[in-house]
Amino acid sequence: MVWTICLREFKSLFKSVKSIITIVILFAISYLVADLMESVSQFDDLGLDSNGYAMGVFSIVFLFGLLLISGLSHDIINREISLRTMRFLVTKTSRSKILLGKFFGVWLFWFFCIIASYILITLVSKEFFWLGVAECMTFITVGISLTILFSVIISKPGVSMFFSIIFSLIFPGLSLWALFSSNGWISWFKYLTPFYYSYLGDYFILINLVYAAIMLYVAIALFKRRDL
Repeated sequence: MVWTICLREFKSLFKSVKSIITIVILFAISYLVADLMESVSQFDDLGLDSNGYAMGVFSIVFLFGLLLISGLSHDIINREISLRTMRFLVTKTSRSKILLGKFFGVWLFWFFCIIASYILITLVSKEFFWLGVAECMTFITVGISLTILFSVIISKPGVSMFFSIIFSLIFPGLSLWALFSSNGWISWFKYLTPFYYSYLGDYFILINLVYAAIMLYVAIALFKRRDL
């Protein structure tokens, strides 16, 4: 049943106009940055390596990932509850499987988008950046978990949309401020954000998977107690 819900959510995202617009923007910026990097890489004194090609996609995900994810999936749970379709689903399977199915469906959608974007970059760079895909997807995994958590906590889709937009603008700003600030009153906050571990790179990005797992676990625990 998890796989069935996963495919249903995956297909529904591709039918959304907002999803199509998001994909077009992501692909367009990926191609433009890759084309730009091909031009500037001709100058040896710039000191650019091949990883520069992947900066376009990662920059979008790092700066606007939460906003894009919440914009597409802010009502992933409360929409089903409002339409009363959730009552039908819970008669067929457990609540935890419903959330996991939706999580993997959204994750699969973004994995497809990121892979396709890096394939576009490969056409220019002649190299596929697997590390770039891993960095993007670990960060996106956190965003999906947070979006599901908010959709469980907030009952009305309209309110969850408003909250998600505000959160997606304020949280990255605070995170980046804490990340680059030397002020002890704010710098500690960076340890509570996925931005810090993405910024560190290497194996630190795996901490974001733990971060996402905790958020998803909390969402499942709250969803089990929620009245439908």
